[in-house]
Amino acid sequence: MLIYFRTFVRVFLLFVGFSGITLPLHAQKLSYPQGYYQFPIMPGLPNSLAGGLGDLRTNHFHAGVDIRTQQKEGLSVYAAAEGYVYKVAVQRSGYGNVIYLRHPNGQTTLYGHLLTFSSKLAAYVREEQYKKQSFEIDLFPEPGQFTFRKGEVIALSGNTGGSAGPHLHFEIRDSKDSFLNPLFFGFKEIKDVAPPKFVNMAIRPMDINARVNGQFDRQVYTPVKQKDGSYRIGQTISATGLIGLDLAAYDQMTGTGFRYGLQCIEIKMDGREVFSYNMEIFPNAATRDYNNLIDYETEQNGGQRFLKCYVPDGNTFDLYKTDLLKGKLAISDTLIHEVKIRISDSYENFTELIFEIKGENAETELPVFDHEVNPEWVDTDVRENTLVVKAKNYRSPVPHATLFVQGKAVKVEPDFFEKEHAVFLTDLRKFMPDSVQIGKTVVNTYLRTQIFAGNKALYKGQNWSVEFKPTSLFDTLFVTGRQHLNFITINHKGIALKDGITISFVPEKVPENKEHVHVYKYVNGDYRFVGGVWNGDEIKFETRELGTFVAMQDTIPPRINLLEHSSTRIRGYISDATSGISHYRAKIGGEWVLMNFDSKRGYIWSEKIDVTKPFEGELELEVTDGAGNTTILQTELKEPVVKKVNSKRKHK
Repeated sequence: MLIYFRTFVRVFLLFVGFSGITLPLHAQKLSYPQGYYQFPIMPGLPNSLAGGLGDLRTNHFHAGVDIRTQQKEGLSVYAAAEGYVYKVAVQRSGYGNVIYLRHPNGQTTLYGHLLTFSSKLAAYVREEQYKKQSFEIDLFPEPGQFTFRKGEVIALSGNTGGSAGPHLHFEIRDSKDSFLNPLFFGFKEIKDVAPPKFVNMAIRPMDINARVNGQFDRQVYTPVKQKDGSYRIGQTISATGLIGLDLAAYDQMTGTGFRYGLQCIEIKMDGREVFSYNMEIFPNAATRDYNNLIDYETEQNGGQRFLKCYVPDGNTFDLYKTDLLKGKLAISDTLIHEVKIRISDSYENFTELIFEIKGENAETELPVFDHEVNPEWVDTDVRENTLVVKAKNYRSPVPHATLFVQGKAVKVEPDFFEKEHAVFLTDLRKFMPDSVQIGKTVVNTYLRTQIFAGNKALYKGQNWSVEFKPTSLFDTLFVTGRQHLNFITINHKGIALKDGITISFVPEKVPENKEHVHVYKYVNGDYRFVGGVWNGDEIKFETRELGTFVAMQDTIPPRINLLEHSSTRIRGYISDATSGISHYRAKIGGEWVLMNFDSKRGYIWSEKIDVTKPFEGELELEVTDGAGNTTILQTELKEPVVKKVNSKRKHK
């Protein structure tokens, strides 16, 4: 039966790979009005970027462009075109201080990480903050309430929110709120003749019968730059079955040392185009899908960010044009195939990588051993739909693994040997082993159930459960779960979720006082606050990540370090080492006072509703962390200290 199945797969790959059935791949560029928008920073002068549309960032593609501001704040930010303020917001993270301008053409421009708004807009925002008694605020003025002419100053550039340094974040969105590439609108302030660069390329098996260099593992190669500017991989890669390419590459721009995302990737095998990626427009609502389009596991383990050069299951992005195999390469013979990858930027500067793949024989002969050697260890891992079992230094005249499925035993031979490992592959869509025995070694797979994407589902274990929404998964998830003491592990951190799930569990050591006990994500010795709500001895929490979580106590309150508390202003630092700052509140003489917050530094400072009126009365500053610990500082205001500066008058 196995031989028949593999023969069927090879025939199918041969059909789709060489039947000539193709789809048009390269998308035509949309129409962009040249000159409609002016550059928002130092218009008419040479400028440069710190980031572009499609840069690979944590959990998202970068939207818009980051315009450099000479490493300083306070540059004038100009309205790119006539429009009205559709939205204005103040955020602790993200865009920071941000303005959305809606224009007569139906598009919207966004200006983020601003230092201050224009005076009329700033007064409106400050008044609303005092009304709502909140630093963070989202406001939607009436259309026409705040209008700007093209070229009018709307703000000053800054470093607020999630910015890693002073710059202006600038976006252009269409009427559906999708991100457009600002560089297609003809800004002459940006020049670029530098081509992109290849860093690494990975090849991975895409089904249980595929191999790369005789292995079922992802293989990484480093392209070598040639004298003509192209790249080559020095060795011929052997493979069989369906394989996928992952690419680590970046664009560069003239006069900067920054790395940018790629605008276009095109892949041909034997001269036939099989894949095209075009970062020209993508929907705001699908930003989270980014985690499905990169090699999420490698990125989560601290490695490079590789972009998948095929369409993964569960994709909703309209970024690709592919053939029937969705960009995967079909190797179904023993011939040599030429693969060419072209990467290009928004200015059509391009670079090519060329390498060869030689088809290998899909049938592998297993080595023969004359004596039994128990494995040093047995490891299990779930990759997509496949359970991979590796037994180190296992030897046997009749090598096999026994898979146990709800008490029933199934014996299987190794699929192949790689170096010192015997490797066993199991299609989890057929059955899910709960344990594996190889020689005298027995290991638990911790496989629990199969959850399909698009379905609402609940799995209940002995003292824990996981609840899935219809939007939680990109693709089918084979749930693994185990609990130890106050830790619970659901799958591993290398699997991306599309939306949140709800996990509930009863810790083995339930704390007597649960008031400051919450759930934290555990990664490599670090703990990140998640939250959670207790119901009896069970704690329930929501997460958009898989991995290991722990219920632990935090009773240490936040720290407050005041630098100044006078009738003129209040400023200082607030911090919390374990659970982070949840919220804070300041009152003077019993009246709420706006305290701005730079979350990157933990710096807070006051902003008066009436700058002519001095602060009067007692200052009360209350700061609460994520675990509910609160620090309250009460103190009388001091007169501002005026430092005298001696100066000598010069006489001519």
